[in-house]
Amino acid sequence: MAGISNRLRIAVVGERASGKSYLLYDLIHAFGLLGYVPEELPLSYPYSSFGTYFYDTFNSETGGMRGTERYACRPDNHYGAWLSRSTLGRRLEVDFLNIPGEMFDLSHNRMSMFFNLRQIIERRSKGLFILSVWRNPAGHEERLIVHSGVDLMNGVSVRPSSQQRFGNYLNWNHLRCFLHEGRYKEVSRKPVSGRYLLQHLTTLQTDSVLLTIEDCWENLTSLQNMSLEDYQAGQVLFYFYPLVYCQQATDLIICDNLMQENNVGNLAESVAEFMKESSHRRPHAYLAFRGADGLLSKLAPATVKNASEQKKAENAASRNSLYEWMMQEVMRQMKDSDGAAETSLPDGWPLHIRQSLGDGVGQAFWHLLNASMADGWLARLRSKFTNRTNVYELTQLPGWRLPPHVYFTATPIDASCRIYKNDPDDITRFYHDDEGMVRSFTTEVNSGRSGHLCLGAYQLLTDILLQNGIRSEGMDNRGEHLLYIQSKL
Repeated sequence: MAGISNRLRIAVVGERASGKSYLLYDLIHAFGLLGYVPEELPLSYPYSSFGTYFYDTFNSETGGMRGTERYACRPDNHYGAWLSRSTLGRRLEVDFLNIPGEMFDLSHNRMSMFFNLRQIIERRSKGLFILSVWRNPAGHEERLIVHSGVDLMNGVSVRPSSQQRFGNYLNWNHLRCFLHEGRYKEVSRKPVSGRYLLQHLTTLQTDSVLLTIEDCWENLTSLQNMSLEDYQAGQVLFYFYPLVYCQQATDLIICDNLMQENNVGNLAESVAEFMKESSHRRPHAYLAFRGADGLLSKLAPATVKNASEQKKAENAASRNSLYEWMMQEVMRQMKDSDGAAETSLPDGWPLHIRQSLGDGVGQAFWHLLNASMADGWLARLRSKFTNRTNVYELTQLPGWRLPPHVYFTATPIDASCRIYKNDPDDITRFYHDDEGMVRSFTTEVNSGRSGHLCLGAYQLLTDILLQNGIRSEGMDNRGEHLLYIQSKL
């Protein structure tokens, strides 16, 4: 379609059960609430669709919303869409990647090893890497990176199991089987540079890229003292794809589950160190706490019940009003806990929140927020002549406060403020016991009896769009808290 094109690339990072899958579920729905409609994707689209995300997440072999366990990351692990709004004549090209937090483990030397390898690849001119394009009878193409010594037309062919493919990258024999069984034929080949490989990594057949890097290791690192065995042991190659993606992302969300004992303070600092070491673009940073359903039920049940009975949150103004009320309660009680006063926040939550956020620019999410800010003289000049927020100045203000871009999100809640839980007999189903009447979340939303509230996720998506220069109706009726949280940095 004609119009302005905008690209959003969203990295969602967190430990298992931190709420990444739930958040993405709500973010996808929030696009619809903001009026964005999916366009039909072309055959050449490299990623899985939003519809595939729902299928993969709720209909996996293990049942339910699968946690993000260790997996071999490829373009089909991406989920994306082309979204349009007829009133704006604008297409949003969106994709996101679900990334396990263990990737940023600083106990290994993984980050510095990754940057060394990336630099070597980026400096490589044409000749070592060959782009080999294969096409099947249906017209679908696979874009492989090979070297002159590999022959995919002839040789041993081995079919990998789906479990083997999920947890590990494949070898040349596996790829040969995939191409033969899919009736692919090579239609072109040309030499490409290392810079091309890195810029297009998320559209290339990942297994072939990693195999070629390993096969050409001695040639590639001839001037460096780099051991392939060390890079394999440190899982630098295993995490190479998501690490490159984090450098290409426009936005990065850290997920934290308030119902778990561990907080994300250390993870946020590790991601901050990764950002500061990188010379590439720094994505906007956000923190999404999972557990707003627990907050609503603990803070003021009568107020929530009244909201359910008196009005539905079905537009931007009412959604933001409810969220503003909830955050005012959270802020008030967090300030009370400064003096060790009793609060109605669940046990352990005030400490958990504080440890995830940190106390200044050198700690936890404050540190990540500071690291995500653009560096250099041009950024400093822009900040001087605009109203952009200075992170250090915010940390020096008296009293306790949340950093900007921090949100409290929830498991499914409908527009009537009903909180849904996982059905223990069918983990793929969310239900709400409404005084003896059991409601299914999917049925309520799809039948039109109630809308999807997307509590926190709706406001987070509004912020993501805003930070990327896109205004939306989600900015309607923003109170003092949202205006502060969605500050430009």
